[in-house]
Amino acid sequence: MWILRWLFLLVVIFFLVGFLSQNAEPKVAVQIITWQSPELPLSFMLFLAALVGYIVSLLVAVINQLRLRSELSTQKRRVQSLQHELDRLRNFALEDEGTETGVTPS
Repeated sequence: MWILRWLFLLVVIFFLVGFLSQNAEPKVAVQIITWQSPELPLSFMLFLAALVGYIVSLLVAVINQLRLRSELSTQKRRVQSLQHELDRLRNFALEDEGTETGVTPS
């Protein structure tokens, strides 16, 4: 399976290099509020935009994963607490039942 991943990555890199080399001519500058980037090839800007999008989505996914893991551990503690309470109430009911009839449960 790891061979398929490496082959896929190699194919993607091959097409990326081809795309970047074929589209090196048009140059663009990006202006964000008051900051302006130097003029760079359009293909590089597209690659940079995709990379930034990938990193932002990765950060959002990691934050969401951490939140879900925290919530899961909280729920596990809650289930354990409720299970302990249920066991205690079952034992209490059995003890109470035994004292009413005068017979201790086995």
